[in-house]
Amino acid sequence: MCRKLRKLPMALFKTITVLSIICILVNLSSNSSQQSKLVTSVDKESYARVYADNIMVNSNLSHMVSIANTSSAVVKNNTTKVLVENNATQVAVINNTTKSTPIYEYSFSYLHVPVNVCKSNGAKFDPFLLFVVKSDVNHIAHRAAIRNTWGNTSNPGIKLVFLAGYSPLMKPFIQMETNLYKDIIQQNFVDAYKNNTLKTIMGFSWVTSHCSGAKYIFFVDDDYIVNTKYIWDHLNRLYRAKKRSVFLGHVWKKAKPFRNAKSKWFIPKGDFKDDFLPPYASGGSLVLTVDVIKKLLTQFKVMKPMFIDDVYIGLACKELKISLTQETRFWRYYLPGRMNHLFSSHGFRSPMQLIEDWKKYHIQYDMVV
Repeated sequence: MCRKLRKLPMALFKTITVLSIICILVNLSSNSSQQSKLVTSVDKESYARVYADNIMVNSNLSHMVSIANTSSAVVKNNTTKVLVENNATQVAVINNTTKSTPIYEYSFSYLHVPVNVCKSNGAKFDPFLLFVVKSDVNHIAHRAAIRNTWGNTSNPGIKLVFLAGYSPLMKPFIQMETNLYKDIIQQNFVDAYKNNTLKTIMGFSWVTSHCSGAKYIFFVDDDYIVNTKYIWDHLNRLYRAKKRSVFLGHVWKKAKPFRNAKSKWFIPKGDFKDDFLPPYASGGSLVLTVDVIKKLLTQFKVMKPMFIDDVYIGLACKELKISLTQETRFWRYYLPGRMNHLFSSHGFRSPMQLIEDWKKYHIQYDMVV
């Protein structure tokens, strides 16, 4: 009996400890859910919102995209030009005909930026190939797996950075991660699916401002495996052939927009009225050059934001008459056993799966430069 009584305090301690952990997890889940509801609320002016670091999650959130003073576009012979200079609008009137064009501004602060990736931030030279990985801020394990598999190379011509939005719950962990690896680009907008386009624009902007000397930019999501050597060899052949301006991707043509409001990819008529989307490349894995990225950023300023980033880029390409090169070696399904024939493959089940598959295939398929 005494022995049973001596065991009772220890049992109570274990029970209380487990309950405390459960309460903490429930609390975190509740906060995360509440934050998500705030982020994904939609209004007429913009599709997403920004979290300012000096306010609580439950406070009001300011607009993600501000619409600048309406500029005027000149209409002549069915040709439209937007005239904007130093944030002031110049209006030219021909036959008293003008057309109003909103200018969208994306003004967010950087919370973290990489070090020793490009010349502007400490490297001796700009990389030939820059991997820009669009990552969920919560995906610490995904980023760790990439750094230890296809992103791990001794080739000085290849560099790797990650794009992440903001989460108050993840702030201390991102701080530790960036202190250790110095490869994260983060701005102060909420990390949420509805902000995918914003994350892409952040990556485009950082590249043009801080790494414009890079020859090729490989944009890829954090759930892909990449044959680094295969894409390196292919881009070197393009460079020697003087193909210095490219947009490569798995291109979709004649795709229909989702009109079901319950769909994750719902596109209302107000955002896109046609029955077929323009050609667009799957946003999870594609290669661009800096000149193309600069053109897209200019076009984004006069296009209403859309949260489906690859479709949004496709719309911009249509306006700019940018050619999309079909490249089926950017594969949309996970086929690690075929990586000797693919640049990238999408959808590994877990970071541990990526590591296991990398151990199995990377030497066999010569996947590291």
